[in-house]
Amino acid sequence: MTPKTPFSPRTPRPVSDAPAAPAAPGGVTLGEVLRLLEPTPLTDPGAELSRWRGGVQRSPGDRLFGGLLLAQALVVAGRTALGAQRVISLQADFVGGVPTDDDLVWEVARVSDAASLSTRRSTLRAADGRELFSATTRWALTRADLPSHGALRPRPAGDPESLTDLSERFGADERIPAWWREERPVHFRPFATPPFLAEHVDPAAGGGQSVWIRATVPLPDDHLLRAGLVAYTTDMSIVEDAFRVLGSARHEPGSRILSLTHALAFHDQPDLSRWHQFDARVEAVSHGRALGTGEVFDADGRHLVSVSQLGLVKTAAL
Repeated sequence: MTPKTPFSPRTPRPVSDAPAAPAAPGGVTLGEVLRLLEPTPLTDPGAELSRWRGGVQRSPGDRLFGGLLLAQALVVAGRTALGAQRVISLQADFVGGVPTDDDLVWEVARVSDAASLSTRRSTLRAADGRELFSATTRWALTRADLPSHGALRPRPAGDPESLTDLSERFGADERIPAWWREERPVHFRPFATPPFLAEHVDPAAGGGQSVWIRATVPLPDDHLLRAGLVAYTTDMSIVEDAFRVLGSARHEPGSRILSLTHALAFHDQPDLSRWHQFDARVEAVSHGRALGTGEVFDADGRHLVSVSQLGLVKTAAL
């Protein structure tokens, strides 16, 4: 067993030298998100079970955005892992809705420790002790001396500089809820029009969607924050294509998505300071549940992250 790292309080540091990008009313800036990805240790991070306090973001307002839970769970676990290890996987369960009116208190369990591979479990509980969310993460050394192979390639998705963010495309359309038309902490540029409203749905277009993603300001040189931002972003659209394949629309009255599970496999370390392409598709819809899978590629077409999510999907009749 690897000896535990002694506890030493971390000194707060600025997340970026660049100013935060301006946001539309109710929007969330990248500067805010990066601050939210720095939970405060409440107990010794070197203990078998440590506790951390994390903040919440204000939008959307009905429940906490699941991407923030994924990202905070990853970062708090990583703060207890050995310094040279990098995240290689995350498996998360959304158990209950998390309100936005109070801070989050995380428990991080050191499930296993070894020099080359370790396991952490991050758990979020309600005030009465009920589990609301949990994520198991694996951490490992990077081995550049071992062979690598990647068979997948990105879909044709145009030039990100010629596309527009959701806030530019839909900002004035009040039929769409605010979260989908506010400025976001990352540039989020779909190649095809998302199936938000009935007039956007074209079943003949086939399934799958591609989105270009990039941070709105420079990112700090911190592998945990960069991986956390990827986790945050992959919760934005992966099951959305269920509405297209079912011939329905995401924002018609009565439509809804509720995440159940989310999984990430990191084949390499992404850096959203540069453009990345997120390809996603819905593999199956059955009994009100949709399985979405996807891949994150860098601008050179290298496959960096695999993603999957199971979610409850309720559609409205068109």
